[in-house]
Order: sequence, then C-alpha cells, then structure tokens
Amino acid sequence: MKKLTKLPAPRPDRLSYAKHRQDVARQIWLPVIFVTVMIGALAILILFATFSQNGDVNRWTSVAIIWMVLPLTALLLAIMAAAVGLVVLLTRVQEIAPRYTGLVQAYALLINEQIVVWTDRIIGPVLQVKAWLSLFSKEDK
Repeated sequence: MKKLTKLPAPRPDRLSYAKHRQDVARQIWLPVIFVTVMIGALAILILFATFSQNGDVNRWTSVAIIWMVLPLTALLLAIMAAAVGLVVLLTRVQEIAPRYTGLVQAYALLINEQIVVWTDRIIGPVLQVKAWLSLFSKEDK
C-alpha cells in the first residue's frame, strides 16, 4: 500500500493575509518575547545582586515581603473605603426611613382593608346562592 502524505495547504497570497502575519508578529509575538526577556534580565539581576559578595539575602527578603504586602494593603484600603461608604449610605437611609415606612404601612393597611371589602362583596352573593342551592340538594349530612 502506498502511504498517503498530507500536503500542507497552500497559503493564500492575498494582501490581507500578509498584513495579518505582520500584525501577529507585531502585536502578539513581539510583546511576549519582550516581557520574557525583561523577566529573565530581572531574574538574573536579582540573583546577581543577592548572591554576590556584598549581597544581603535578609534585605532582599524584606524587600520581597514589602512588595507582596503593598497590593494587599491597597486592596484592604479599598474594601475599608467601600465599607465606610456603605455605613454612610445606610445612616442616611435610616434618617429618611421612619417617615416613609410609616406612609408605606398606612398604604398597606388601606390596601388590605379594600381587599377585604371587595373580597366580601364578590364572595357574598356566591355564598348566598350556594346556601340556597344546598337547601334543595339531596345530600344527607
């Protein structure tokens, strides 16, 4: 049997495809390579500064801890600011609330009263008809 080899698909020679290849190289590969080189250079610089003759590991440990704590501090300050804002907002709502809660309660009681009245008006005739019809039914109780 003859082994079939899959030929690569020919690339189109369109202008848009050439521009796409340039954009991929410029917008994806170039930043990735740049960041990788920068991280590598920074790692080499840190290793050289730390483990050289005059390197002080304790100082670099303290610097690393400070750089880890700073973002957490900023995050906690943002959470605290949000909590303070929420307390201020709830304090203002609490100052306004008693007047409006009394109005809401009065309207709720009025609506409840109207519902009871209209329910009695609607159901009353139905109950009367049912009572008269029960007089003529032959059900023994």
